[in-house]
Amino acid sequence: MPNAPGLHNRVHVWVGGDMSPASSPNDPVFFLNHCNVDRIWEAYMQNSQHGRVYLPDKNAPNSLKGHRINDQLSSLISPPTTPAAVLDFTAQYVYDSLDI
Repeated sequence: MPNAPGLHNRVHVWVGGDMSPASSPNDPVFFLNHCNVDRIWEAYMQNSQHGRVYLPDKNAPNSLKGHRINDQLSSLISPPTTPAAVLDFTAQYVYDSLDI
């Protein structure tokens, strides 16, 4: 598998400007990019032969603490949650199109 952080960061570098530093959420392009990535991921999940499976699962070893489906996620701006609590986004929003 390619280096995922490297692939992720390439868009930030290519766009440049405010997209390059850690303050990239200040650039409106940040949200266009990340929302589209989320849309593509949802299209994949809906068309996947494997269904909606979250890995690592709750039985993964302790070395993956913070990544398992029921591990608590902390935030400076919102209450703690878990990956399980945010997997179904349909109560919050829907995509007009999942065509990719």
